[in-house]
Amino acid sequence: MVPSLQLDTRVAPGCTTLVISGECDQDDVQVLEQALTVVVEDSPPVLIVDVSRLLFGDSVLLHFLLSAQRAQTAAGGRLEVRGPLAPAVERLLRETGTYAAFTVTGAGDAA
Repeated sequence: MVPSLQLDTRVAPGCTTLVISGECDQDDVQVLEQALTVVVEDSPPVLIVDVSRLLFGDSVLLHFLLSAQRAQTAAGGRLEVRGPLAPAVERLLRETGTYAAFTVTGAGDAA
């Protein structure tokens, strides 16, 4: 059974972390758009998108990350993508040439 997309938001002073788990695909567009609206509403100085529990992501994930990056930059904040990245997620970022556009932490830490 494929795990469905799950989101968990954690708020700390100066930092909001959005943990994305399971798999992310076309069926999850609205869920991610709503999550983005909520997490950038308060304009946290740092937004961490933790994808260490994400098994798969496609263009929907990429669009979400790019939108979050734009929103954070416009608000004077920064975005961090926290791994380790699943092979499918890392491949998505590298093959689209967007890996370097993000601050990726925890990459290469996978067992």
